[in-house]
Amino acid sequence: MTDKKDVICKEETVPSDMAACMDKFARSFEASARRWELVVYPSLLAFIILAAYGFFLIYTLTSDVSRLAKSMETVVISMTDVAVNMNAVSGNVAHISGNLSTIATDVGSGSENMEDLLVKMEGINKSVGVMTVPMYDIRNSMGRMNNTMHDATGPMKMMGGMFPF
Repeated sequence: MTDKKDVICKEETVPSDMAACMDKFARSFEASARRWELVVYPSLLAFIILAAYGFFLIYTLTSDVSRLAKSMETVVISMTDVAVNMNAVSGNVAHISGNLSTIATDVGSGSENMEDLLVKMEGINKSVGVMTVPMYDIRNSMGRMNNTMHDATGPMKMMGGMFPF
């Protein structure tokens, strides 16, 4: 029975020890909760601020990407125009190339014609050289004739007063 008495005695002391343990646990929990409040609430506030800033960054990035897409649309339209113009330029360059080939052919035949012309010009040069001496004689004859006519005008002036016409 002594055993039973000890158990009863221990059972009676258990509620008071349990209350003390629970009281100690509650105080320890409150102290721990205060420590966690000092960490969790500022961390929660920082998380909210960072989340708002992240939202702002994503919103800004979205608007920037929208503007970039519109700009790229303009670039694509411009590049289409450039491609059309480049096709026209390519056609014009092909035409110019054909014209340059024709010019090269014409210059080649013109070179042959110039050689023929040079031979003919040498003949003309010789003929003009041959004509120089008679032209010199004609000039001298014209000068003498001029002097003779000048000498003949003296008597003609005298007769000019007699004739009314």
